[in-house]
Amino acid sequence: MKPTAFDSDEVLTDFLTDYLDGNLDRAEQHSFEEYLSENEKERVFARKAMKGKKALARFADKLNIPSVTA
Repeated sequence: MKPTAFDSDEVLTDFLTDYLDGNLDRAEQHSFEEYLSENEKERVFARKAMKGKKALARFADKLNIPSVTA
């Protein structure tokens, strides 16, 4: 996979994480989506990250893993 800005920018990586987790407010989400629309490599990476997160969530639902916080 080709390097992206996420590889070298910690703040941008934090935005990606919050975006994937749905933790951005409306203005931040709009701004981040605008950034992604203008940056193809980062947009592709974000899509792959979202697909990976969804796949892991589906897989986790099938496992019976005890909570580590319980």
